[in-house]
Amino acid sequence: MLIRTYADIEKLEGDDALSEAERLLIENCRMGEPTVLGDGSVPEGPRSQRTIRAGLLRYLLLGGCSRCQVHERGVVLVGAWIKDNVDLEFAQAKALTLMRCGFEKSFLANQSSFESVVLNGSNLPGWNAEGAAIKGNVSLEGVKSQGTVLLSGAEIGGYLLCDGAHLSGGNGKAFDAHGGTIKGGVFLRGLKSQGEISFHGAEIGGELACQSAELTGGKGMALNAQDAAIKQSVRLDGLKGHGVLSLSGAKIGGQLSCDCAELTGTNGESLNAEVATISGGVFLGWLISHGEVSFAGAEIGGQFSCQGAELNGRMGKALNGQGMTVGDSFFWRQVKCVTGIVDLNGAHLSNLVDDQTSWGLVSDLNLVGMTYENLIGPSNLSFRRGWLRMAATQGGQFHPQPYQHLAKFYRESGHRYEAREILVAKEIEQRKATRKAIREGKARSESWVQPDVLATVNLAMDMGSRLVAGYGYKPLRSLVWIAALVAIMMGLAQLTWNAGDFAPNSAVILTSPDWKAIADGSSETPAADWSGPAAPGKDYETFYAFAYALDVVVPVLDLGQTDAWAPSPARGDWGYRLFYLQKMFVVLGWVVTAIAAAAISGMIRRDD
Repeated sequence: MLIRTYADIEKLEGDDALSEAERLLIENCRMGEPTVLGDGSVPEGPRSQRTIRAGLLRYLLLGGCSRCQVHERGVVLVGAWIKDNVDLEFAQAKALTLMRCGFEKSFLANQSSFESVVLNGSNLPGWNAEGAAIKGNVSLEGVKSQGTVLLSGAEIGGYLLCDGAHLSGGNGKAFDAHGGTIKGGVFLRGLKSQGEISFHGAEIGGELACQSAELTGGKGMALNAQDAAIKQSVRLDGLKGHGVLSLSGAKIGGQLSCDCAELTGTNGESLNAEVATISGGVFLGWLISHGEVSFAGAEIGGQFSCQGAELNGRMGKALNGQGMTVGDSFFWRQVKCVTGIVDLNGAHLSNLVDDQTSWGLVSDLNLVGMTYENLIGPSNLSFRRGWLRMAATQGGQFHPQPYQHLAKFYRESGHRYEAREILVAKEIEQRKATRKAIREGKARSESWVQPDVLATVNLAMDMGSRLVAGYGYKPLRSLVWIAALVAIMMGLAQLTWNAGDFAPNSAVILTSPDWKAIADGSSETPAADWSGPAAPGKDYETFYAFAYALDVVVPVLDLGQTDAWAPSPARGDWGYRLFYLQKMFVVLGWVVTAIAAAAISGMIRRDD
């Protein structure tokens, strides 16, 4: 029955007459006093001593009438059973406080206005307050709802409190405040839900706090805050989620904290903060995730910490940070477990803080395009080379950028040796990838296949460049090679000279009587005896093993030694050996010297 005036109440007779509980409620509403029925607990069903008809409650919430004016404090009712539908659609009501009340049917309040709403501890079949305007707080702490709580498009001038509530929307939405405006914070601490909790596109003036909540999304998302504007932090610490927690496109004025949460996603995804803007840091400490954690394209003003996290991406990505920006440190330390791809393709990090053990847990890593201003972690070159080797290949294609960037960091921080080693490692891996692509017929940049001979020559030159000068990044190594060749040739030449297997490199001298007399005689070292201080050849070029070696190995030098002397293959084993070895040393000398010149001049070094 619709009650509009006090006269309507006076007409109630017989079974419809006011109960003692209803008379008490009217009197207390006039005086601004709370009405507590029974022991104040939630009634399981209708009882005459605790039942309040919905029509009377509506009359009082609308302020009563001139004969029954409701106090400014509004209706404060505890422990009542509300019979029939509470229909306040499009109404302008006073402050509503219905604590630990049971509702027989749905509570309709869409497009209505309230001073404040308190439904703490009450049992609801559902509440529709779409488009409602509530000047103060909305408190649903401890509420149990078997239907959807609808606050989409609502305007709340204070806080939204749902701590400890149990909301069940089945496979649909348990709580829907999409497009709403909440001037204060939203508190869902300890909330348990069956169905999606939605703040899609909402504006929240404080923080969104979901610590220790248990959110089960059913067929949808567990938490939907896509494109929401949250002025302060989002706190998901200790949360247990079954379904996707989506913050994609959200703007968060504080930090996003997900410490010690346990997330089980759907469709391979557990936490989605793609393209989100987070002014503070992101904390995933000791997070246990079954599904992809994605911050692709996100802008993070503070740090990003994965300390102690267990990231199980199943068959996909464990962590997706493609294109994200981290204004402070990215902590990849003390990570406990990683299953799936860690993708930081194109990410920009202010500081990369890592450890070898945590990267060792990653079997599939993509760092192509990732940049960082500072690296705080192990400088072990063996580890860094392996780290880059795994991270620089994507889709079977090698990308040199991760090597170039690490070398740039080392060079700018004064670690030139480490920079050179990384660049050499890059050249090695790049050439391996190229050779593999050619073998597999995937070298699309060439329209013809290199002949085997030319390929072999190119491979030999490539190996020479690597061994002699570290692909141009270690030019001083080429001088060591030259010195080694000279030293070997010097030793061989001296042994051959001492064995008497050298001869003048002149046809005139070789046919002269003086040389023939000594060479065909009993002398064991004819070249030395012929060119001695009192010998016929005393004015001839004196043999020096070191000068001879320089003449052989360094093609740009002409010290006259090879013009004057030559090993004789006919005189003995040493002469025979050196006769052929010398030709090999001439070729090696040309190759090494050419590579040395190119390395020193920078012709074969690419610092791009």
